[in-house]
Amino acid sequence: MKGILTAGGLSRRMGQKKAWLEWGGQPMILHLHRLLTAVCEDVVVVANDPDDERRLRESGLRTVRDVYAGQGPLAGLHAGLSAGFPALREEEAVCLVGCDLPFLRGEVLQDLERELMLDAKVQAAVPRLSDKIHPVCAVYRADVREIAAALLQNEENRMRRFLEAVRTKYVEATEWERHAPSPFANVNTPDDYREACILWKKEGF
Repeated sequence: MKGILTAGGLSRRMGQKKAWLEWGGQPMILHLHRLLTAVCEDVVVVANDPDDERRLRESGLRTVRDVYAGQGPLAGLHAGLSAGFPALREEEAVCLVGCDLPFLRGEVLQDLERELMLDAKVQAAVPRLSDKIHPVCAVYRADVREIAAALLQNEENRMRRFLEAVRTKYVEATEWERHAPSPFANVNTPDDYREACILWKKEGF
């Protein structure tokens, strides 16, 4: 499995870039990159801001830019597949992960990869809890690249629309959610970040 890590968008609700929030003594994006490298053969970061690119490369990370800029996570998935891993065979797997998931565990991605590989027809394995889905913490086959491109060309960039266009397997997240904190808990606002930091220290991560 290969890994695609998105450096985040404008982070309007946070008021600053989520990728560079401190987490355990390092930027959050480096924390997530280290997690991905433990379970992926190779990892690429999708970053569109020149300053972000410079800082990431200075840290030894490989970066690519969106082909369809400003179109969110779907553009990130497409960039990772088209520029980051262009030689992947159609059946190979990639995980797509946002930079704002501080409690994500590698086993979640490994479980999703196994679910994807159980059926050769499935193109996406996406966690779901009740009616909430997590497409930016999911595993995809490389053959979704052209489907993503076709949608993005028409500025149809909603992840739900994309998941309707590919053969998606929704994986119930109940088992992963039993172990607090939730691996899908993200930080979108300053309050989210403060609460996550308190939980991080409390749980001894």
